[in-house]
Amino acid sequence: MQAKELWNFKYTESILGIELGDINNNGELEIVACTRTGKLLFLTQNGKLIHQEIISKDKPIWHIKIVDIDKDGENELILGGMDGVLRTFKCNTTYDLEILWVHNFNGSISGILIEDINNDNNNEIIAFSLDKTIRILNPLDGSLIWGQIFIDGIGDATVFIKDKDIILAGGNDGTIRTFNSIDGKLIWVRQFSDKIRCVCYLNSIKGWVVLCGGDDKKLHFLNKTTHTEFKTIFFKDYVWKCVSYPYPRFNNAIISSYSFDYFDNSTPIKQIFFSSKIICIDEFLDIKWKLKGFNVECLQILDIYDKTFISIGTTKGEIIIIEEKTGRILLNKSNYSCLNSIQFDKDNEILYCSYDNGNVIAFKLEEI
Repeated sequence: MQAKELWNFKYTESILGIELGDINNNGELEIVACTRTGKLLFLTQNGKLIHQEIISKDKPIWHIKIVDIDKDGENELILGGMDGVLRTFKCNTTYDLEILWVHNFNGSISGILIEDINNDNNNEIIAFSLDKTIRILNPLDGSLIWGQIFIDGIGDATVFIKDKDIILAGGNDGTIRTFNSIDGKLIWVRQFSDKIRCVCYLNSIKGWVVLCGGDDKKLHFLNKTTHTEFKTIFFKDYVWKCVSYPYPRFNNAIISSYSFDYFDNSTPIKQIFFSSKIICIDEFLDIKWKLKGFNVECLQILDIYDKTFISIGTTKGEIIIIEEKTGRILLNKSNYSCLNSIQFDKDNEILYCSYDNGNVIAFKLEEI
């Protein structure tokens, strides 16, 4: 596989994330980028800056969602960041933003999910925060449907997709908890020795499994029904991300660990060999393959050319594409600046990447 650079947009500050969507419903795909100082940038598919706006002055925006949350046929823009304010906007044809509603948290927003969790054919907003709460919000006005409080901040959450009746969340207090998605009632809780960074469900040949990991440097396998841990994989570094995906009847999962070796290190980051690694767990819950030396900042599953690939962005600024079946690296390109976000336009086979040095780069993927 090869990647041809189509364009390189350069900004004066770090681009923390990007999202693709027709934000003003003009029939054109836009790239919406968020910065470290709380600005929002709107780019065309050709990399031209067409509008910018300050959302949260000097406070980073972490999360962008572009989705039609009220089913009026037009997309809305949902933002969350360090200031703890979840904002929802409409955007007109000249890219002016009209605020629909806001919902205030008491700490930085860790994540935003959009799912129909009560089978009413309407998407709800699931948001969780370092203020120790997970909240389910009405998409029409941002009002609270239900909420739950952890002992410490919440780092990750997911929805049990099969029935959409369970929400699973992991906290900085070392617990994972599941809640009834309708009324928020606590179903079960499991305590671990340190902060939980990531959680996911995996449909294996042995049944549904909960995967979780974090600062105890272990990947835990729990039976979804009995909640008992039946397998553990040990890492040298923090377990940072776990993402499951269909393959083809059951699920596989990608797990990555994260090293902070570059903190307070005088060695140039491009010369550091990271001890962190990436592993692929198959439907038998065995390690299918593993790669070492990559500090993963973001990852995305790509389904193209009738195959599955893993795209990752690293602390060193590498964009790497891995053949899912074998773990073979098909592409490795570096921008020498931390790669913060990846988005893929499947229709046009274009990969968009945003970097700490303020770059947004578009790559056209081509199969060799």
